[in-house]
Amino acid sequence: MTWHLSSRSARSWGDGPPPPPEGWCNSGGPRSRTRTEKLYATVLGAKAGCIRVPLVRRLGLGFGEGNPVDWTWALLEQEGLRDPEELRGRYALPAGPLICRAGPAVEPLDVARAPARDVLEVALWLGLCTAWMFDPARPVLWTRASLTRRLDVFAGEGFYA
Repeated sequence: MTWHLSSRSARSWGDGPPPPPEGWCNSGGPRSRTRTEKLYATVLGAKAGCIRVPLVRRLGLGFGEGNPVDWTWALLEQEGLRDPEELRGRYALPAGPLICRAGPAVEPLDVARAPARDVLEVALWLGLCTAWMFDPARPVLWTRASLTRRLDVFAGEGFYA
């Protein structure tokens, strides 16, 4: 977001349109010296160095046609379970929160072809994730949004330690 720093402050324009562009902030020099930089690196996925944020797991489910929530509940019942929380006893989960990032390149597990136990493990992880965090303390929430996410999950061990 860009902030306006002129005599016409944000409180003076209320809900109306912002002031004209000539009043917007820049990098501290004339407009001829401003520039845009693209970032080509990230600490996410780093295994070495002073900041370590290794990739823990890639998550994604491919449902094809149908409702992802109905499909996942049907697999749960097929395995003889009544509640997604019962999956916690079947699969090992990390003890603490992890960092998530959208992973559009993640190859999703094909729900129609994969064994139900593999699909349910990924569904458990996805149910414990938001778009930016895996939290084993939260309840397992299966929604269309959570089950169709493709995520890279990272341990923040060297960043937040």
